[in-house]
Amino acid sequence: MKVKIVDFTKRHYSLLLSFWLPFLIMGGYFISRNMYPFGSSSLLTVDLGQQYVDFFAFFRNTLLHHPTSFFYSFSKALGGDMLGEWAYYLLSPFNLLLLIFPAKNIDAAIFLITILKYSCAGLSFAFFIEKTQHLRGLKTVMLSVSYALMGWFVAYQLNLLWLDAAILLPLICYFLNHLLLQNQQKIAYSLTLAAALIINYYTAYMICIFLLLYASWLIIAHYQSAKRFGHQILLFISNSILAAGLAAIILVPTFYSLIGSKGQYTQQLIHYKFEYFPPKMLAKLIIGSFNFQQMPSGLPNIFIGSLGLLSFIAYFFFRQFPWKERIASLLITLFLLLSLCFEPLDLFWHGMQFPVWYPYRFSFIVSFWMLLLAGRALQQLKKVPSWKIAAISSFVLYAGIILYTFLNLKKFSFVSTTNLTLTVVMAILIWLLLFWPVDLKYQPLKTCLLSIIVIVEVASNAFISLNNLSYLSEKEYAQPTAALTNNATWIHNHNHGLFRTGEVYSRTKNDGLAHDLNTGSYFSSALEKNVPDFYGMIGNPDGDNYVTYSNGTLISDALLGMKYFITPKSNLSNTQQSLTQLTEKPDLKTYRQIATNKLTKTYLNQHSLPLAYLASNQLTKTKSFYDDPTTFQTNWLKSATGHQSDQYFTPQNFNEVVFQNVTQQLRLTDTVFKKKNLAKEAKIIFKFVPTTNNSYYLTLGAPLDSDNVTFYLGNRQLNQYSTFRHAVIVNLASHAKGQEIVLTAVFKKSSLWLNHFVLYQMNNRLVNQRLSQLKKQQPTVKKLSERRLQISYTQKKSQQLVATTIPYSSGWHAEVNGQPVKTTKIQQMFLGIKVNGAGVKKITLTYRPPYLLTGLIVSLISIAVLIFSYWFYRPKYRPKKFI
Repeated sequence: MKVKIVDFTKRHYSLLLSFWLPFLIMGGYFISRNMYPFGSSSLLTVDLGQQYVDFFAFFRNTLLHHPTSFFYSFSKALGGDMLGEWAYYLLSPFNLLLLIFPAKNIDAAIFLITILKYSCAGLSFAFFIEKTQHLRGLKTVMLSVSYALMGWFVAYQLNLLWLDAAILLPLICYFLNHLLLQNQQKIAYSLTLAAALIINYYTAYMICIFLLLYASWLIIAHYQSAKRFGHQILLFISNSILAAGLAAIILVPTFYSLIGSKGQYTQQLIHYKFEYFPPKMLAKLIIGSFNFQQMPSGLPNIFIGSLGLLSFIAYFFFRQFPWKERIASLLITLFLLLSLCFEPLDLFWHGMQFPVWYPYRFSFIVSFWMLLLAGRALQQLKKVPSWKIAAISSFVLYAGIILYTFLNLKKFSFVSTTNLTLTVVMAILIWLLLFWPVDLKYQPLKTCLLSIIVIVEVASNAFISLNNLSYLSEKEYAQPTAALTNNATWIHNHNHGLFRTGEVYSRTKNDGLAHDLNTGSYFSSALEKNVPDFYGMIGNPDGDNYVTYSNGTLISDALLGMKYFITPKSNLSNTQQSLTQLTEKPDLKTYRQIATNKLTKTYLNQHSLPLAYLASNQLTKTKSFYDDPTTFQTNWLKSATGHQSDQYFTPQNFNEVVFQNVTQQLRLTDTVFKKKNLAKEAKIIFKFVPTTNNSYYLTLGAPLDSDNVTFYLGNRQLNQYSTFRHAVIVNLASHAKGQEIVLTAVFKKSSLWLNHFVLYQMNNRLVNQRLSQLKKQQPTVKKLSERRLQISYTQKKSQQLVATTIPYSSGWHAEVNGQPVKTTKIQQMFLGIKVNGAGVKKITLTYRPPYLLTGLIVSLISIAVLIFSYWFYRPKYRPKKFI
């Protein structure tokens, strides 16, 4: 047994090193940074800490407790299809490791998954380069570690959902080699491409674009005859279509969901321009050329190390490679480089949508291509008479890159003089060891020394780049997570029904997803467009990919079924870290406190409706509009109850307005105020004294976000979500009769536009009266599963509108007393059912992802074709192996 292990290790040591070196390098680095479970810090940063970790918690919860959440979840904002979310975020097989760890240690699972993805990328590329370029030993290790620690992987390691693409790309290309050049392993190519499409369709789309280029390169470089050329084209197209067919069960319903989400934001206006001066991207070839500022709108991350870059340049000067291959390689290289800076091509790679943060997400493909050509060059190094020309050319061109960066150093905030010097030292050493001739007996020592320097260089880039980022501490993640877990457990133990829970404090917008709470907030790249549109109308913050239910009123809280509210305790002791308050909520004084613990309190909203309620048919005629949330909410409640003459909000004047270093004007709303002295602070102080115990609300237009003004309520900063693109409604007072309320607006710029700045008093008595009217004889809503509900009630009218606050989708199917009925869309947003005939009614709502059955049928047909092809197809062409 020991002999077999030793023999295996000798034969495959390059593959083993390609896996374990990235594992040890990145694992050691993270441990040195005290990453959990080895310290008090964590890997959670930016989207990994604000979004993905909650999706991972949802992954565990779905597989272990609520399997129907795979198709639908009410934790997705107000409810929504989840198949598209799984297709984008959660179908990586690495995520199964999350099941091994307890929910409270999910950040430890992320630690393991991250370093394993680094390792698997190294192993995958090593396998590819050995099999296609016939490199062996330390040459394989050097290139594979360069690939695993390339600039793209390091910069985007927090986007764990994309990293599988870099692991699968070498395998897909390897099997494509066999398919086109040996007419073998057709099944393997289709299966690996299908895996990429299933795991993450977004990065798989980029891989598919590259495969067109790669297949063209292979066919051109190995052209033999027109007949074989046609056969290769047919093989590539047919097997690629077969891969898409295998993945259809995920792709088809996901494509449908994209039509209503990301597909709504496709860029219509394309500028035929360069996004920046193209030579600027050369600075990204320097060690440590990444920092936080590069995340939202930086240059492409194409660092591959000096060995990869020098060998890549040298490739084009080796005459042993056929001219047609080198020309094809040059054209593909130019296309890829142009894609990194020319707007139409950049958009094309990103599915015709500009990325929100993390630009040039396809640059891992560019790095793969460069290292592939570098591998071909290393294969032929010293075997061809043109290696000296290649050596000189690579030295001159690399020196040009260094010189350009040095001369423009002040323009690159991500490049330091130290890093540039380190790059120069490393590049010179690697160039000398790569090209300088030595006696044959010293060659192993030379290769070993070269390997050490190459690995030190790419590891240095990873360490320096990641040192530029900050991370959540373990406590910053664990404390609010534990508090939310306790609150969710208490609520579910006391109520097993279907309801929503509002948050006055939060860790992220996906708290509900992570803790099985229907909070009304959500953050996802695949969020359906009608959801943020609706939030913009009711006065809550919204964006293309997020909604936050932080600005509810008594009306919206009740109509949306916000039955419970969780709020942080104030004035905690110094040993306790207070939770981050999300919003102002004086309206909690009208709700009933039902639970308390060390950190939080829980309130019950007695007026909340179920997620389905009996409403007037007038609700089907309500109109949609933005930037007037009080009127929209008024119309909603009036239409639901049928009382069209009601008025629930009354505009109020401030008792006093004080201008400090601001030009005074009589009108406040929609007036632009300017500083008198630009060098001094400017503020406007608004004062009012409530004459009743009613609720008071203030509307703020989009220009009043945190970029333009800071609001203070009394002597503390106003708790308000910082960004919003439509007017929001802020709860300033409740049960505060006779108490002076002071709101201060501090300018952040030279002027301030008080857009939609109006103070309102609510008629609480009338609102409660109408809500009580709606609550009488309301249906009983029973949640049978995440995708199946039962609504029971006794109907007294000949026709009754059963309104819901469930977002409308063609995936919802309704039966009334066992008979199918059509659903309707109300308020341009929600699901409604018109029921005829008086009597006892039992409505069953069932959600089936649209086109899931279609996708399943296509996948089954594709599997049958795959099996048939495996057993009965016999290849006609068996040319020589790829060289």
